Amino acid sequence: MHQLPIEQQILLILEIAVLAILCIRIWKEGLHRIYSYFFGYLVLDLLQALVPLLVPLRSHLYLDLYLASQALIVAVSALVVLELYSKVLRDLAGIATIARRYIKVTLGLALIIAFLPLHLEKTAATLMGYLFSYERAVMWSLVVFLLLASGFLLYYPVPLGRNVVAYLTGYASYFLTTATLTFINNLGYIRNRLLGSVDMGMSVTCLLFWLFALNRQGEEKRMVVGHQWKPADEQKLRAQLDAINATLLRASGKS
Repeated sequence: MHQLPIEQQILLILEIAVLAILCIRIWKEGLHRIYSYFFGYLVLDLLQALVPLLVPLRSHLYLDLYLASQALIVAVSALVVLELYSKVLRDLAGIATIARRYIKVTLGLALIIAFLPLHLEKTAATLMGYLFSYERAVMWSLVVFLLLASGFLLYYPVPLGRNVVAYLTGYASYFLTTATLTFINNLGYIRNRLLGSVDMGMSVTCLLFWLFALNRQGEEKRMVVGHQWKPADEQKLRAQLDAINATLLRASGKS
C-alpha cells in the first residue's frame, strides 16, 4: 500500500471501510437474499480492495491476484445488470418474458458496438492490456443496456421499490464513469494516477450513496420515476404499458 500515492491510500482506506459497513448492513437487513449478485459483487470488490494491504503492489503475486479478481468482477457485473433488469420488470411479467428472449441479443450487439473503438486504444500487448480492453468493452456494453433501462423508466411511470431505484442509479453512474475512465486510460493521453484517483473517488461516492439509500424500508416504499415532466400523462402511459404487458403475456402463453 505504501507504493500508492497518498490520495489513493486515503481513498483506499475509506473504500474498504465503507464497503465493509455496506456489506454488513445489507447482510443484517436481509437484502443479500434479494440482491444476491449485487451483494456478491460488493464482497468481491472488498476482497480486491484488501489485496494492496497484504501484498506488495510491484510483486507478481499482486498482478496475478488483480488480474484474476478483476476478470471475475467484470463477469459478475454482467450478472448484476441482469439482476437489475429482473427487479425493474418484476411487476411486468409479459414484458419481462419477451425481454428475456432478446436480452442476449441486445447484450451481444452492445458488446460488438463497444469493441468498435478498440483500434483507437493504445493498450500494450500484455495480459494486463488485454484485460483493460476486455473490461472496457464489457463495461460499455453493460452501460448501453443500463442506459436503455434508465430511458425506459424515465419515460414510463413504472412503480418501483426505492431500493431498486437507488440500486440502478448508483450502478449506472458508477459504470458510466468507470467505462469512460478505462477508455481514456487505454487512449494513453492522461496519467494513470489521475484516472485512478478519480475512479476510486467515484467508487467511494457510489458506495456512500448505497450505504444511506439502501435499507429494509426501501423494499416497502414504492416510487415512480418516469414522466415526471408531465404528470397529466402518467395514468395514460401506465394504462398503455399495462395493455402492452397483458398482450405480451397472452402471446407468450400461447407460444
